[in-house]
Amino acid sequence: MAETGSRAGAVIVRGRHFAFDAGGDPAMATLYYPGDRLRLDEARLSGQVPAAAGAPWPLVIVMPGINVAPDTYRWLAHRLVPSGVCVVTYAAIGSLGPAGRGITPGFDLDALTPADLGTRSAATALGPLLDCLAGHAESDGAPSAGMVDLDQVVVGGHSAGGTVALHSSDPGWVPGLRAVFAYGAHTMTATSLGHGEAAVVAIPAEVPVMLLAGTGDGVIAASRDRYRNDSGVHDPVRRTFDEAIGHRRGDSWLVELAGAGHFAICHPVDTTSGRAFLEPDPAADSAVRALLGDLIAAFVTASLAEPAGACLEQLVEHDLVAHWDRR
Repeated sequence: MAETGSRAGAVIVRGRHFAFDAGGDPAMATLYYPGDRLRLDEARLSGQVPAAAGAPWPLVIVMPGINVAPDTYRWLAHRLVPSGVCVVTYAAIGSLGPAGRGITPGFDLDALTPADLGTRSAATALGPLLDCLAGHAESDGAPSAGMVDLDQVVVGGHSAGGTVALHSSDPGWVPGLRAVFAYGAHTMTATSLGHGEAAVVAIPAEVPVMLLAGTGDGVIAASRDRYRNDSGVHDPVRRTFDEAIGHRRGDSWLVELAGAGHFAICHPVDTTSGRAFLEPDPAADSAVRALLGDLIAAFVTASLAEPAGACLEQLVEHDLVAHWDRR
């Protein structure tokens, strides 16, 4: 999957932008891919740098948090693309319920009610995004033509986007799905949807799952009223790992980063939007972000059956890891 040999230094991360219809909501996406530095002269007027040799590449989808602009995940694309994948980020503009409209990963809340849970995908933008990329693959001159291997897909997300990713862990709903990862996300479900107090709902989890969290997550702490009114310990990420994943194959991971907040996966953090004000200093330090990128990269490569440069067994022993588990 990774570039090797003399051409490795010729690969640069480039992005191509496109729009798609996210289940009735307008959406904009960016596909990050390995570009060929040696062919920059061809892009002198257009800015469209040709892809490097090796396409098509596996696809990593990063689903955004509520009102978190996708540019904040660009650093992760820069971390992952040199390993030989494409990364797509997006923002759909849709309903946020009582909060009006804004950036959303595309989430069908009705699919999580007790009556409908497990009967259909909760992701409203994921299918249209994959359909759009498939259409590009068949169209000469389209932004992703020939770049993306839709038989190898990893779906990840942050916050609400991570929850959507977790509920999309069934290859029957996401063809080509190989793995799912999430940061600052869980499947404890709001009581307003008809579930009981502090109820964690199961996910299909037919592929490897990585749950990442920070011990200083102020957003999850501030959101407990959505899920419970008791005085019990509120630890929905760890409970999701313990209760929502049915299999025990040794390929799913929980990693908690010491002191990291809800927006550790974001760089830079946009303090004008979303709920960054719930944390005193939402920006993660570079060491936390670097470890987070290494963990995701190692999980992606392992899930795609590629040799990982740094294995997860080594990374979870890092000083910044407060707790980890495997199942």
